[in-house]
Amino acid sequence: MINKSFKYRMYPTSSQEVLLSKTFGCVRVIWNACVESFNSYDKGLNPSPKIPCKSDLISNKPWLNEVSAATLQQKQRDFIEFSKQYFNKSRKKKINRPRFKSKDDHQSFRLPAQKFKLKDDKIRLEKIGYIKIVTDRTIPKNSRIISCTVSKDKSGRYFASIVVETEQVYKQKTGKSVGVDLGIKTLVALSDGATISNPHFLHKNQVKLVRMQQHMSRKQKGSNRRRKCKLKIAELHRKISDKRSFYMHNLTTMLVSNYDIICIEDLNTSGMLKNHNLASSISDASFSMFRSQLEYKCDWYGKELVVIDRFYPSSKTCSYCGWKNDDLKLSDRVFKCENCGIELDRDLNAAINIQRVGVDILSNRTQSSEVTSCGEAFRTT
Repeated sequence: MINKSFKYRMYPTSSQEVLLSKTFGCVRVIWNACVESFNSYDKGLNPSPKIPCKSDLISNKPWLNEVSAATLQQKQRDFIEFSKQYFNKSRKKKINRPRFKSKDDHQSFRLPAQKFKLKDDKIRLEKIGYIKIVTDRTIPKNSRIISCTVSKDKSGRYFASIVVETEQVYKQKTGKSVGVDLGIKTLVALSDGATISNPHFLHKNQVKLVRMQQHMSRKQKGSNRRRKCKLKIAELHRKISDKRSFYMHNLTTMLVSNYDIICIEDLNTSGMLKNHNLASSISDASFSMFRSQLEYKCDWYGKELVVIDRFYPSSKTCSYCGWKNDDLKLSDRVFKCENCGIELDRDLNAAINIQRVGVDILSNRTQSSEVTSCGEAFRTT
């Protein structure tokens, strides 16, 4: 069993938009109260921050009763889970300290399965009512609904993301493995020689975006005209983000469908963004989105994703003889081996090395697991 998310567009009425805005605001108050308590606790006396009680908050702010109590309680549970992950020293990924949320940030709240209901092309939310949705994907019949997250983006669109627990569906095995090298000009270079160009969605709209931002800067702060200009800019960013996400989904689905073993590098994206000359291009390429989609899709469909060490010199090592060129520059797009004399594209050479190292890592991992299982069987007998 795996967890899957189904995201649907919502079309609330004007009165329902008011109720949704109230819910977003009340949930934001609960989160900010938890963050304030988190920042003020004494580490020496109290090992964990004290979460403020909902009844105490309601006594000081009675208008919190106007929204569903389940959303407020769920936000407190989310903060408790966040604080546990923050103080977990064995966590793999770095988690920043919680920060206060404003009404200009991404707005969302979550409901458990008992507090909402799906009926045909509508969703019923507690204290809000039935809201029209567009169901472009159907939830499997034997799935168990876990929760629903209602969100609003900066362009004014409403979404309902429903998380369900469903049976795992495996894709057909192909017996192929591939190494993937990510780049800026060529987004993806595969070890079998195929290349996928970078569409540069942000770069293509850069001139239009700058013109709109200049137009907004001439408007008076707080005026309706400035608000309308800001909304147009948000809509343009939304279109760019949607195009990029759609492109990445098609790319990652193609890789997962055609290959059983996918090998990639552990790129330090946050460190790469510190290069101000390439930060915009790296953000436009969305390396982190590419990896995250590959991770959960390989988990969904039973494929193997191997991540090799970020310090392995895949571009500087010859994929045929193993000779290493320490003087290779970023501007050198063709790899020339002084030992065996082969010449090939720099990205293709890196992709072949990534595939070879990834397959070796996977085979060593399989052998070690077999040895461990044999040892356990020997001890039991």
